Amino acid sequence: MIGGGICMQDIKDKWEEWYGDMVDMYQWSEINCSGKTVLYVSGCAKYTGDQESIPAGFVQVVGCVDSDMPFSEEEKKEIAELLKGMYKVDTVSFWLA
Repeated sequence: MIGGGICMQDIKDKWEEWYGDMVDMYQWSEINCSGKTVLYVSGCAKYTGDQESIPAGFVQVVGCVDSDMPFSEEEKKEIAELLKGMYKVDTVSFWLA
């Protein structure tokens, strides 16, 4: 379950419906941070410019697997810093369904 009692598979399906055609490849993963299990997706998206498509790595936090409580600002900062270091990206986004 993810925040508000939403099933993990339902949230993954909704994310894939909204974003799946915008990314070349992606992978669902979980990490433990601040005593919570964090569900996130990472991968490579294509940004289309005037002449060409530019690949860019992304990491997006989807929610907390084991708690209905939203992340505090401090938790978001801690999670973002951990994932930035793991994936060598400048930005980590948080998706709220």
